Amino acid sequence: MALGYPVVRRVIPLRFREDKQHGSSTRLDDSDRWRRIRCPLCRWQPGRHDRWMCSCLHTWNTFDTHGVCPACSHAWRETMCLRCHEWSPHADWYERGD
Repeated sequence: MALGYPVVRRVIPLRFREDKQHGSSTRLDDSDRWRRIRCPLCRWQPGRHDRWMCSCLHTWNTFDTHGVCPACSHAWRETMCLRCHEWSPHADWYERGD
């Protein structure tokens, strides 16, 4: 029975080390933000359709909120790459602008 929910193509449970501070959404609004986000280890670039799963079981694109789960406000310090499956600090995924 279809409920009208979009199909999630890839979901990886987040097994991050928790950050003691809870953050709020820090959505980036510039047009080229997705070109500046990439795995610091293998250089893979996530797209808008990629999803990660929080320990509360909510799925979302972690880069929409800088690693903060919109359902439970959990802030994650590390992110697993969906391509190489290695962990690295979430902040290291954002390339520095000129």
